[in-house]
Amino acid sequence: MTYSRRFPNLAWAWPQGGRNQLVVAAICPDEARAFAAIESWLHETDLDDATFAEHRLLAAITTRFDDRLKKHKEYARLNGLQRLNWTRSLMAMSAAKPALQEMVSAGLRLILLKGACRVALDVSEQKSRTAYDLDLLLSPSDFVGAFEILAANGWVSTRGESVLGLRGRISSVRARNFKHGRFGDIDLHQSAYHIANQSENIDRALLDDVQPAQFYGLPVFVPSPEERLAMAIGHGGWDGHSHSDWLVDAARIVNVDGVDWDKFCKIIKCRKLSGPTAIALSYLSTEVGLNISSEVLREVCGRTNLASPAQISAMFLAKDTGKLTSAQRTIRRAFENFHKLKHSGRDKMQDTPLFRAVTKPGSSAAATAGVLEQQLVPDTQAKAGLWSFNVTLNVKAPPKRRRIEFEINSPTRNLCHLQAFHLRKSGDHTMMRFKGQIELKKDDFPCVLSALPGKLVEAPDGSAEHQKYGIVPFSVLAADFTHQS
Repeated sequence: MTYSRRFPNLAWAWPQGGRNQLVVAAICPDEARAFAAIESWLHETDLDDATFAEHRLLAAITTRFDDRLKKHKEYARLNGLQRLNWTRSLMAMSAAKPALQEMVSAGLRLILLKGACRVALDVSEQKSRTAYDLDLLLSPSDFVGAFEILAANGWVSTRGESVLGLRGRISSVRARNFKHGRFGDIDLHQSAYHIANQSENIDRALLDDVQPAQFYGLPVFVPSPEERLAMAIGHGGWDGHSHSDWLVDAARIVNVDGVDWDKFCKIIKCRKLSGPTAIALSYLSTEVGLNISSEVLREVCGRTNLASPAQISAMFLAKDTGKLTSAQRTIRRAFENFHKLKHSGRDKMQDTPLFRAVTKPGSSAAATAGVLEQQLVPDTQAKAGLWSFNVTLNVKAPPKRRRIEFEINSPTRNLCHLQAFHLRKSGDHTMMRFKGQIELKKDDFPCVLSALPGKLVEAPDGSAEHQKYGIVPFSVLAADFTHQS
């Protein structure tokens, strides 16, 4: 097959330029062509300008060629980058291992994904596969158990909610990232795929179709080669150029692990991954030179209608955003937001409620000193039943469009989540009003309002990230809680 790189042909979304050279150097079966690709990249690129995504590919390339790169002045630095990534990955594993051990001891079935999966299958891959975090897939019941173990050991959600807040909506959380200290980084998943690619029946089959493995002495499981290849493509198809490790993972699965292509084609059809798969396999076969049969390529690529909305969406999501025009980036954001809006993110039958508001101009004269936590209903008013509330808050808003988050908690559980949308790039005093009803038990008092960050922020105060996501102190202008029944 030959492909034009003009839109809307598949090759339009393939890696280009230096990134393509690095991918070819990392996985092309033709040793001479692969080595020529890294030599060309080193000749054309200043290593100081290399991105983190390129560092990850360079680790795989350095492992592959090692001594053959000695003649290049960058050799020592390439080895240094490889050692840095390897050491950081080992430190992440060391930080996570006590929690993993506790999960295994509790009888949880840990299914490894992505980089950790590759290392579990072949420990020699730890030098070439950067894995600063661990991705774990668990059944819904095991997911709750794993969360409780992490919470009990001081791991915090990077989404910013408290332990009580996350526990209150755990049933609808598809995945959550947790951190502990400087290097601890674990992603818990109830599903291995994006919402658009989930299927209840095939998700259940994935959990059953796993093989045992060892991960630094711990008994774990890994998905089938067919699911691993589909996962790599499913995730790589969304901004796959931010990291290209998934292409290296895919090449290893095809070349080393072996793929039942009939089974794989059924999986991608059920998971609605035909578009991303056509882009990925056509690239790996035609551009990189992997041995993928023409029958498989016809099955995957030949049936794809390039003019269909699904295919165009897949191409915009897979394309390197740095190569898009301003208009094309706008189109890409529209496709991305469309996919995200397919899921509301909350199970109203099981989760604690969410109440939203939009900020309005406030007055500095009405404001008092901001706090991060304040009691709204004392325990002297303890009375079970339905309560209505009407709460007005004042904040000194950062000069960013953003969400401003709060929780109302009892001593033992989350009662509701409050979310205000600040739509103006204004740093003035701002007010917001939340109204709603919540069901309270007698031991839910006192009720406390707490401010939350938009996500876990490690940047210093005053930074752009802190202004966008940092915790916002508040003052309560009015708080009316009324027992209804």
